[in-house]
Amino acid sequence: MLLPRAVLLLLVLPTHGQNSVTEGPGVLLPPPKGACTGWVAGIPGHPGHNGTPGRDGRDGTPGEKGEKGDPGLIGPKGDTGETGVTGVEGPRGFPGTPGRKGEPGESAYVHRSAFSVGLESRVTVPNVPIRFTKIFYNLQNHYDGTTGKFHCNIPGLYYFSYHITVYLKDVKVSLYKKDKAMLFTYDQYQENNVDQASGSVLLHLEVGDQVWLQVYGDGNSYGVYADNVHDSTFTGFLLYHDT
Repeated sequence: MLLPRAVLLLLVLPTHGQNSVTEGPGVLLPPPKGACTGWVAGIPGHPGHNGTPGRDGRDGTPGEKGEKGDPGLIGPKGDTGETGVTGVEGPRGFPGTPGRKGEPGESAYVHRSAFSVGLESRVTVPNVPIRFTKIFYNLQNHYDGTTGKFHCNIPGLYYFSYHITVYLKDVKVSLYKKDKAMLFTYDQYQENNVDQASGSVLLHLEVGDQVWLQVYGDGNSYGVYADNVHDSTFTGFLLYHDT
């Protein structure tokens, strides 16, 4: 038992004249400082703790500008912004070049309907249309002298008026539209005098409507008169036709 230990000790101790110790084949270890010759290596110690981090280094110089990347995807449409303040009106521009001449339009058609008639004798029959047989104007023949009625052929707004000479009796005259009295006029006769009564109205008519004058009331109200020097007239004409 002692012999192997002695052999091991001889192998560990360095020989005289050696200045280094080998560790493995071909590797030289420096002699320990301040130690005597013939030292024995100890067991390796535990690793030490990590040191504190060092300070950040200085920023490096900027690199070269890279190549332009591909366009990104189009983002969603944003919300509509508030309306801005109206700007100042700019200066007037130069006139533009005239456009091409348009196609010829349809010729405009003028709608006409009018009449003006008068009495030739005294009226004595009440509650029937007064027949005005003296024709001043009736170019469209929309007034019928045989019935005393105006017949509407063009729908629209019409103006009617009448001027009555009153003599010998009182006068009660009404203007009718489609068998309905629309306007009434009354004049009381003054003895030994010639009086006047008149009326006017705007009426909207449809095609086929009829308008006329007639005396209403009892037999004492038919003082509508006409002779060579006194006239009683009835007039009507179209103002605006319906579009």
